[in-house]
Amino acid sequence: MLKRLVAITLAYIALLVILVGLAWHLRVMRQLERELERLRKAGEPTRWEDIAPPIPKHLDGTPLLLKAIEQLHAAQQKIPPNIWETYNAQVLESARPALKTLRQALAFPHWRLVDPKQVAEFEMPDEEYKALREFARLLRAEALQRKRKGDVDGALESCQTILKLCRHMDDEPYLFAFLVQKTIFSIGVVTLWEGVLSDADASATAYRAVLAELRAWDIDRAFVRALKGERVVAGILVYDFFRRKVGFGRWLLSTWIAANQSLTLAFYRQLLPIAQKGVPYDRRKISRLIANFKRRTQGSTLHFATMLADLLILTETEEVFDRVTETHALQRVTEVALALRLYRKEHGRYPEDLQALVPKFLPSVPSDPYDGKPLRYRKLQKGFKVWSVGENRKDDGGVKVRDWLRRGDLVLESKL
Repeated sequence: MLKRLVAITLAYIALLVILVGLAWHLRVMRQLERELERLRKAGEPTRWEDIAPPIPKHLDGTPLLLKAIEQLHAAQQKIPPNIWETYNAQVLESARPALKTLRQALAFPHWRLVDPKQVAEFEMPDEEYKALREFARLLRAEALQRKRKGDVDGALESCQTILKLCRHMDDEPYLFAFLVQKTIFSIGVVTLWEGVLSDADASATAYRAVLAELRAWDIDRAFVRALKGERVVAGILVYDFFRRKVGFGRWLLSTWIAANQSLTLAFYRQLLPIAQKGVPYDRRKISRLIANFKRRTQGSTLHFATMLADLLILTETEEVFDRVTETHALQRVTEVALALRLYRKEHGRYPEDLQALVPKFLPSVPSDPYDGKPLRYRKLQKGFKVWSVGENRKDDGGVKVRDWLRRGDLVLESKL
């Protein structure tokens, strides 16, 4: 009798556990479906093909880009690394065929290095991205070489090619690629001003061409698209990958995966509006979002979502937004500096204030992405300064320091 009672009790407990598990499973799956349905109704990407549709063959420069990368690797094999890193005339001559093919690739409107199979298996074209950064460094060396030879317009064309290379990476829509893109952009604008134009003049045609390319990169669009691509990867494809790999405990484990997935998608749902609003970003809101996300997952079965977010974005979320703000600042101060040079070409002098550049040279006076106020400008006895307050959000009067990112203004100064 006692054994029978124990058996019945155990059966009831087992049934209760099954019912509780089933209820948890249904609740979690409904929650996940609501998150996915919300995305679909809003027309948001839920598959890699949505965020990165196939490129028509006649618009695709990928084959030429891959050829350029092969030529670059062949050139690097011929020169010892310690010599290559000097980027001297020998290095540039060796890399010339690769740079020529790169320019041909950039004549196409699109190319893409990452493919869906890589994404589904968490692989990235790291070597190819490394080659793109190397192309930017070679173009920087080419620009400086052209300047030394007195060809300032040619130097600007090299800088313009770096910026074009950056813009073409819009077809690699996820966060890691965006950060590579940001690095290439920084190489381009720093070379353009610090390396070439701070003490040299170019033709109005060259200024207009590089200014048009500088403006062509929509940083906000690229960043938001990268976050949406990251959401597809981190919030959907990663979890689909783990579901395929589940070999045992499928029902329970798939429910646990779905619970983590819902939390990941909810995190991106709250993060994206902050990015879409644009600079200056609400850093307090970002900090609160991260803190709430961690609080919901600590000590729970949802720690996988935290681990995944840590790998992809969470630990560097604030840093990423800071780097995007920095990129906006670099773009805007350089845009103003080029417009000032064009004004000088036409009037023989620099204006007393930036409003004089509107509307002929600028559609409006750009705001400082760090504090939302107009960029600062000072006409000098010889030349000018234009600056952003930088990450410390304190106007130091355009005092140029080496480590401006942490403790000073971002300043572009003209000695002409």
